[in-house]
Amino acid sequence: MKTNKFPISFLVLLFFFIGQSFAQVNLSQEVPLDPRVRYGVLPNGLTYYIQQNPKPENKVELRLAVNAGSVLETEKQLGLAHFTEHMAFNGTRNFEKNELVSYLQSIGVSFGADLNAYTSFDETVYILPIPSDDEEKLRSGFLVLSDWAGGILMREEDIDAERSIIVEEWRTGQGYSQRLRDQYLPLMLYNSQYADRLPIGKMEVVQHFEYETIREFYRDWYRPDNLAVIAVGDEDPDKLLALIEEFFGAWENPKNAPKRKSFEVPEHKETFVSILTDQEAPGIQIQLFYKHKALPTKSKEDYRNWLLRSLYGGMLTQRLDEIRQQPDAPFIFAGTGYGNFVRDMDYFSASGVVSPGMVEAGIQALIVENERVARFGFTQAELDRVKRSVLNNAERAFKEMDKTESRSLVGRYVNHYLNGRFAEGEAWKYEFYQEILPKITLEELNALAKTLVREDNRIIIITAPDAEKDKLPTEQQVLALFDAVKQMDLQAYEEKLLSENLLETLPQTGRIEAMDHLFSIDVYEIILSNGVKVFVKPTDFKNDEIVFSARGEGGGSLFGEEDHYSASYSGVLVNVMGIGDFTPTDLRKILAGRSVSVTPNVGTYSQTISGSTSPRDLEMALQLIHLYFTAPREDRQLFDIFISNQKTQLASAQSNPDYQFSKMLNHILADGNLRASSIYDPEELEKIDMQRALEIYAQSFSNAANFEFFFTGNIDLDIFKPLLEQYIASLPSDPSHLDRFRDMGIRTPRGRTEVIEVGTDEKSQVILFFSAEVEYDRKKATDISYLGEILTIKLIESLREEIGGVYGVGANGSMGIQPMGNFSFSIGFPCSPDMVDVLIEAAWEEIRKIQENGPMEEDLNKVKEKRRIALEENLKRNNYWNAQMSAFRLYGLPLELIIEAGKFIEEVTPERIQRAAQEFLVKENLLEIKKFPLRRE
Repeated sequence: MKTNKFPISFLVLLFFFIGQSFAQVNLSQEVPLDPRVRYGVLPNGLTYYIQQNPKPENKVELRLAVNAGSVLETEKQLGLAHFTEHMAFNGTRNFEKNELVSYLQSIGVSFGADLNAYTSFDETVYILPIPSDDEEKLRSGFLVLSDWAGGILMREEDIDAERSIIVEEWRTGQGYSQRLRDQYLPLMLYNSQYADRLPIGKMEVVQHFEYETIREFYRDWYRPDNLAVIAVGDEDPDKLLALIEEFFGAWENPKNAPKRKSFEVPEHKETFVSILTDQEAPGIQIQLFYKHKALPTKSKEDYRNWLLRSLYGGMLTQRLDEIRQQPDAPFIFAGTGYGNFVRDMDYFSASGVVSPGMVEAGIQALIVENERVARFGFTQAELDRVKRSVLNNAERAFKEMDKTESRSLVGRYVNHYLNGRFAEGEAWKYEFYQEILPKITLEELNALAKTLVREDNRIIIITAPDAEKDKLPTEQQVLALFDAVKQMDLQAYEEKLLSENLLETLPQTGRIEAMDHLFSIDVYEIILSNGVKVFVKPTDFKNDEIVFSARGEGGGSLFGEEDHYSASYSGVLVNVMGIGDFTPTDLRKILAGRSVSVTPNVGTYSQTISGSTSPRDLEMALQLIHLYFTAPREDRQLFDIFISNQKTQLASAQSNPDYQFSKMLNHILADGNLRASSIYDPEELEKIDMQRALEIYAQSFSNAANFEFFFTGNIDLDIFKPLLEQYIASLPSDPSHLDRFRDMGIRTPRGRTEVIEVGTDEKSQVILFFSAEVEYDRKKATDISYLGEILTIKLIESLREEIGGVYGVGANGSMGIQPMGNFSFSIGFPCSPDMVDVLIEAAWEEIRKIQENGPMEEDLNKVKEKRRIALEENLKRNNYWNAQMSAFRLYGLPLELIIEAGKFIEEVTPERIQRAAQEFLVKENLLEIKKFPLRRE
């Protein structure tokens, strides 16, 4: 019998840190870098961070961090920091245009998902995960980084070709949020250079700048003393350092290079009020920002100050969440937090979404709760809960130190270099939290209210639909709320007493009837006395993680059309109303400091429960599962609040073109079938009957024998089996009556074109959706999936790189068995309205090439290599195994086939892909959807 224990060395380390937790804290000491990282600076000024990390195997995460972003641009360069990032993929010293992406795809690195980059105000970061099991591939990764750092060719023809792609990226970002942001951002970044340096830039500059202008930006800022190379992964640090020295050490900084300046966001005495409306805004949002100079991030005291602000924001958000669930709440939802906007500016914010006519009440409520804390403070119970939560998070991260994937680690060193953020490591953090949390008092948390909530450097932003313009308060009315609150007679917050036990009486224990061990995949199949089947895969992939799911057939399909909306929302309502004697707020308080997440759902053809936990909290997770099966809670008040809030949000969303597009698209894809329809209009919410929804939920979860459970993770079977008998084998069941879903006739229409006109921005959307009823075949399912990835490669080459008509484009395909055997395949992209037909024809041309000649062998090999790497990594992830076990049972496949996925990769041929394209991508299977802006009269 396999059990998973922590290694002795880990336990020794754990006890060492616990023992050290009682030492006196010297807050003046500098917070150290994680001792696992090798940090240094080459003689030419280039900074490096190197950490050996074993997960995933045979991969190194590389980053090139450039300490230069849009804030450094001159007036002639607005947008060229971002443009430079694009040019890194358009021809370098060692890779011709398009050759770089093609080469990296050939070694399993996909463009977008893996290979990527981003540009912000202060920095540009290039992202490259690279295989490390092959010397040539690893060296190629550093060669690419060095080319980005100093070998971008900036050819004139390549620059010109990229202009239209940048415009398409800009076009994709157009809309109400951009229009509103462009108006309030100058207040957030008041009187600073940041306010005039949005990373996307100005399109008149992008389209017309002189070639030498971008080359000048590149020469000035891409230089050794302004760069960092970060390498985290499964490779010897000495080797990685040698590669950094080889590829970057000989570089020299340019003479007379400009100094990298820092930019301030000036403070201001006045309170700025920005009241903005837009015809397409989907709702009313209120935001209060209290700006602060950025906290220093050097010493333990600095770290403690950051922690205090996090605790404060967490406690206040919990209070706001309780208010949200009260009748006549002043907001639909709200929250607070402390964060950083740009290097020089931190902020404490309180924000929320409110109903029409509730703007002043919502703002006042946010001010009131800050004032309540200032007068009366938080309670000890609130502080204890948030302390437990943050300590639990730190402990879990510490336990997973040796199992954390490199992509989760590399960002901390990027931020350390660019922004001076802490990069302390999990061990130090857990030790420090044990030291410092017991010493943090209510008094100092309460005193923080007067520091965070200030009367200067204050901004209030209100955004709303044009239809609400005449109902919004004036600037003077908003400002008057601050003085009004000071005169209010407020009461202290009162803490509700809760039971510490989820179950006061334990259910009668069932038993395990049989257990079989599938040795080839190390999975246990357990049959319980109530007919439930449980599949358990103990792993050592993570030290402190167990993921689980349960699935029963039927879902909403078992109920009539008259119950459609009640059935669709039945799982949602249970999440809204709680279980047993506990509201969602009660559950959050009870679970504070525990790693437990459980979510039920009633879908179209099945009902499910999913979640995760830690080995320590496994029993509580199983108790929650038991309660979700047996004790959904009825709460008319919470139901009414939920429906009221949903109505408000749906009413507000009607003016939003993205929402309207989704609404129309849903209707088209469902071909008008009510059973596939979601709720998009406020009046439809009236069709949800709370009592009927609870009856449907109860019926869906009434027969545990209809379910199969899947558990994956650090599971000790000796501990787990009695818990299964106690909480799962005790669930009510009737093994003689197992449900089957019903085919509700939901089919996507074919052989037609639909045109949707929404929005005012000059941007379109194209969806080519192929579908049909076909007998499920696992090989064909593989082929159509590969076809999607291959076609994505070709569409990027054609529609983006050759034509310059899109920023992003993708294709994907799959097969399913519910409600019958079927396939679906989609191609989608945003573009300019005048390019829709040209690009559709270009997409068809790529389809025809595959249909007539098959895919290029090199493109198929790119997808295969990507799949091989993904499979190797996924086979060591709990979520993958849990999802695969559930899917294989649904499709009636032997679980042992999970580990044969590698064989399926090798068996795919160009001929199979060609046949899939010929069989599935035909016009009689096509639903063509084109979105255009509304025609102007």
